[in-house]
Amino acid sequence: MRQTAGQITHFVSSMGTTGTSMGCSRYFKEVKPEVEIVGLQPAEGAQIPGIRRWPKEYLPSIFDEARLDRVVDISQEEADETARQLAIQEGIFAGMSSGGDRYLSTGVFDPPPPAHHSCYYKNLDLTLSQHRKALPEDMPLFMLFTAPWCPDCTTTLPIVNEIFTGQGAGANFSLLRCIVGKTREEWKDPRHPFRSDTRWGPNGLSEIPTLACLGTASSPLVQPRVLSGLEKIDREQVRFKVESFLKEQG
Repeated sequence: MRQTAGQITHFVSSMGTTGTSMGCSRYFKEVKPEVEIVGLQPAEGAQIPGIRRWPKEYLPSIFDEARLDRVVDISQEEADETARQLAIQEGIFAGMSSGGDRYLSTGVFDPPPPAHHSCYYKNLDLTLSQHRKALPEDMPLFMLFTAPWCPDCTTTLPIVNEIFTGQGAGANFSLLRCIVGKTREEWKDPRHPFRSDTRWGPNGLSEIPTLACLGTASSPLVQPRVLSGLEKIDREQVRFKVESFLKEQG
C-alpha cells in the first residue's frame, strides 16, 4: 500500500505454502477490499521450483480458498520465458517463482538450443528477433502455435518435438513454440492480437495447433507458409501432415 501510494488494484502471488497470498489477502480485504487477490499455481505437469499445485487433501492448513478472488495456472514455458524477459527488459533476476538470482545456476538463462525454444504470444516479436540472431543464417525457422490446455496440442506437440529434435524430416530446422494463451478464454477472446494478424492467414490465426514456416533466419518470409488442419486427427495423421509440410518447404 505504501509503495503504490494506495493505488494498487491487484495482488498476484505464486503459491507454495500459500502464506504470502493468505496474509496479504487478510490485510487487503480489511483495508482495501476492492483489490483483487490472485493465486498462481503450476499447470498440470509443470515443475516450477518454490511453488506447487496442491491436491485438495494436502492443502496447507492456513489456506482459505475464500481469500482468493482467482486462481490462475501457469505453464513451465510461461514461467521460464517470463523470467528471461524480466531479466532482458527490466534487469530483474526474478527466477521462475520470483526466487531471485539463485536461479542463474539452473540453466533457465542459458541460450536455448536452436531446435527447441518457446515464448508467450505477448513476447513473440521480441523473442523471434532474438531467436533469429542466434541461428545459422541458412537455417529454416518454423513456429508452432500451441497451448498447454488444448487436447489437440497435447497430441501434436510431442510428435512435432520428436521430428524437430530427432533424425526425421525436421532435424535440420529450428522450431519456436508460441503459447497463444494461459486459458481457453484468453485464446477465444476476439480481441486477441492474433485474430487480426494477417501474417498467419487472411483472417489471422484461427485454430491451434498450427505450424508455420517463417523462411530462414537471414531471409524471413513476408508471408509465412502455414499448415493448419491439425485439430481432431490421430497421431499418425499429425506425423504425416507435419513431415509432408517440412518436405514441401525444402
